[in-house]
Amino acid sequence: MATVCRDVVTVTTPGDCVDVLVTDYGIAVNPARPDLIQCLDEAGIKHVTIESLQEKAYSLVGEPDPLEWEDQVVAIVETRDGTILDVVRKIKPFSFGD
Repeated sequence: MATVCRDVVTVTTPGDCVDVLVTDYGIAVNPARPDLIQCLDEAGIKHVTIESLQEKAYSLVGEPDPLEWEDQVVAIVETRDGTILDVVRKIKPFSFGD
């Protein structure tokens, strides 16, 4: 199940390039786009805040445990013009503890 998390672990698209997030639980509009919010309001299309989508996700699946990373880079995320957005590191194997 896709989840809206408080902390992003890999950037694949800069946040300022995202205008609208559509999920099964609602539509959230980037607050930097009041013009889109107005259009949705005028069209009678309900929308919510990204924070409310995150709260809904956590209520359904719980808050994820933080991931631990190794030093090994396994991927590089770059834009079409070659700008590096992020690097993806190998995740440390999970252990259930004692």
